[in-house]
Amino acid sequence: MPRRYLKKVLPTLATVRERWFLRPLGALLHDPALMALHRKSVVRALAIGVFWGMLPLPGQTVLAGLTAILIRCNLPVAMLCVWITNPVTLGPIFYGEYLFGAWLLDLPPRHFEVELSFAWLTDGMLRVWRPLLLGAGISAVVATALSYAGMNGFWQWWVMRRWRTRREPINPSSGGPPPG
Repeated sequence: MPRRYLKKVLPTLATVRERWFLRPLGALLHDPALMALHRKSVVRALAIGVFWGMLPLPGQTVLAGLTAILIRCNLPVAMLCVWITNPVTLGPIFYGEYLFGAWLLDLPPRHFEVELSFAWLTDGMLRVWRPLLLGAGISAVVATALSYAGMNGFWQWWVMRRWRTRREPINPSSGGPPPG
């Protein structure tokens, strides 16, 4: 896996500890496993981030961070992967989860318009919460399993590829591996 790239992009443990919103977790953030860049840590963190990102809950990033601390996997990766549902993808993903939940419950999908108001939250969500949460829960579990298996397989493929290139003898005449 491109560990050098991840080291460039991800913050250090000292930088993470200095964030004002993470200061209450001070003693918990001294664990070096929270910044580990090995396969097990990164794959677990990806799965945590995807799981919380697929659920229609407020504070997904905080929940992913707390879960990463409890499981002792890479904290920045878990918190970044939550943003699979960003302002651009949030609507289509949650609407797809709603349609999936409505299909599972054998309910006809209702037409609704989202408004950013307290009245819509209390009235509009009452009509769609069951299919949305069912679809989101199942989608979160499936997406988590697929992302875990996919990243784990990709990481292993990448390592095996690197090992094969490292083991090939260099052809002295061309400066590269021997033909054939």
